[in-house]
Amino acid sequence: MQNIINEIVDLLGCPAEFIPAAAGGSAIFRRYKMLARQGQGSFTPVVIYPTKQLLAAMQRNLASASAQTCVQYANLMQPAALATDPLVLLQQRMNALVQTVPSVEKLLGEFATPRNVEGENRLCQSCRNHARNGVLIAQCPTQHPWELPLFVPMGAGGLCPTPAEQAAVLRFWQQTHQAVPVVAGYDIWELRVAQPPMQVFEAERLALQQFAFAPDLVHQAHREDSDTIRALASHLQGAKAWYFYWHA
Repeated sequence: MQNIINEIVDLLGCPAEFIPAAAGGSAIFRRYKMLARQGQGSFTPVVIYPTKQLLAAMQRNLASASAQTCVQYANLMQPAALATDPLVLLQQRMNALVQTVPSVEKLLGEFATPRNVEGENRLCQSCRNHARNGVLIAQCPTQHPWELPLFVPMGAGGLCPTPAEQAAVLRFWQQTHQAVPVVAGYDIWELRVAQPPMQVFEAERLALQQFAFAPDLVHQAHREDSDTIRALASHLQGAKAWYFYWHA
């Protein structure tokens, strides 16, 4: 495992520190917040789950751009992220997804009773499942949090958007909801949200966007009452943390 961690650090091309799993999710998040304050104007921290799957995804994406490090990859891919219209991209993905479902009405579903939202503390809930090998906290040399998918280039396989597409969508959500990516894994992103949707129509519009971005939020929902777009909307209303995942 240590070899995998070392290889990921080498690929990142920016300062990164390792925090063992024994420290616990709360300690990880405290360190993240400290670095977020220290980095204002110079870098943006991100919590990373170091796994062999993430290493393979990073290697694959870097090779596709002939980049040696993630910092170099980010510089190469930023123009593509800026040139991507997030709403056009999401609509294209939605059009393709609708063709695969037997009933659009069933996909939309009904609104559900919102779960209790725990705010910031929810951001490290995945540490219990994903941080068994500890985490890295990287100091990515950017002042724009939406660029973090370019510095941690995961995905780009199956239904997961490319890193540039991820960055384009996160740029849009940073503008509209002050959503900031905080945690990355080989198949997940967790975001902190300062301006969540408060009205039902806002939450439903966002749920449509999030389903297009990460359809497994609905197709592989962990609860039976969450497997429709409107149920997802119910859980997004007022939620200050968003969780995205793309299963193979």
